[in-house]
Amino acid sequence: HLFPYVYKFFDIGPLVGMPVPGTGTAVWWERMLDGTMFGIPQLGMKDVRTGELMENNQLEPDHKVPLEAKAATEGRDLQLEKAVEVLSEK
Repeated sequence: HLFPYVYKFFDIGPLVGMPVPGTGTAVWWERMLDGTMFGIPQLGMKDVRTGELMENNQLEPDHKVPLEAKAATEGRDLQLEKAVEVLSEK
């Protein structure tokens, strides 16, 4: 979530894909005796414009393009195709 947020914040280019769930909390991972792991939140990142924590604040792409299983089995990446289309227009 933080990478596309910064990309959009600095207006590097349009975002293509699907909404990104609001994450952005650094987590300390601990392994239990049985091998399972659990995370302890350590640090929350804030939106520099609003001051809100980024956790639970979804990031919307400029061009929403879902991944489709049928296209993927045909060797096509619809998000990549749309990104090339969008960049070709500039």
